[in-house]
Amino acid sequence: MRSSTPEPRFVKLPPTTGPVPDELERSEHARLRRTLAARATVNMAEGALAVLGPLPIEDACLVLADVARRLHVDAHLVAEHVLNLVQGIAVPDAVYRELHRVLHEFRSDGRNAADRLAE
Repeated sequence: MRSSTPEPRFVKLPPTTGPVPDELERSEHARLRRTLAARATVNMAEGALAVLGPLPIEDACLVLADVARRLHVDAHLVAEHVLNLVQGIAVPDAVYRELHRVLHEFRSDGRNAADRLAE
């Protein structure tokens, strides 16, 4: 016969050594918020590149990463510039030139992302 109370499915972990200090919790919260915002910016920029390219979304992701690598900056910074560009806001000339060059390579190449990754 079964008990009327279910058995716990998870192991209960022992309590930590003490409460988490408020400042540590706030800094971790701020770091996570920045990370999520950067990821959202990258995702929106990939979508914009896919439409503007026109490119498959996988290629748009590669374009963004390629431009970031060639300019020696983080992808989320390039993504912010892409979003500014599609809104008609001026971007640095180096970003514009590199983005134009990489997009031209992807358009004229005729290969898809899977072919590029196999190289």
